[in-house]
Amino acid sequence: MVDSTNVDPFDQMPIIHIENDIDYHYLVEKALRLASIRNPVRFFTNGQQALAYLQTTNEVPLVILCDIIMPGMDGFELRDRIDADPVLRLKAIPFVYFSTWSTKELVEKAYQGTIQGYHLKGERFADLQAELLLIVAYWKRCLHLRSFQ
Repeated sequence: MVDSTNVDPFDQMPIIHIENDIDYHYLVEKALRLASIRNPVRFFTNGQQALAYLQTTNEVPLVILCDIIMPGMDGFELRDRIDADPVLRLKAIPFVYFSTWSTKELVEKAYQGTIQGYHLKGERFADLQAELLLIVAYWKRCLHLRSFQ
């Protein structure tokens, strides 16, 4: 999908990154830029901030990358609140858990909700970059409701 100025509209859609560790915000931003991913990134340190943004913005994000364990509203509660909001649900924003670790119990709990993936950030910067590139490339190519707007 390319417009008349040869700019892919999916490159204009923000990536939402929800993570309470501020250092990861910097690493994610750096990894995306080094991978030539031009999307704007909206950073939030907790679920409450992200939910408030999602409920008030006119932007339709490309994808939500959300940590699970965070103070206040964790990733599970955020996902449930998005699912319960009819307006947000219809925006069909892909929701991907993006965490530093996993257990069988966490993954099982994650897939009890409506999610589109559970990815590990990896132990090295190159792993983080590879995961981000994979996730973003997939959602830019995947057909979804926003493809017809």
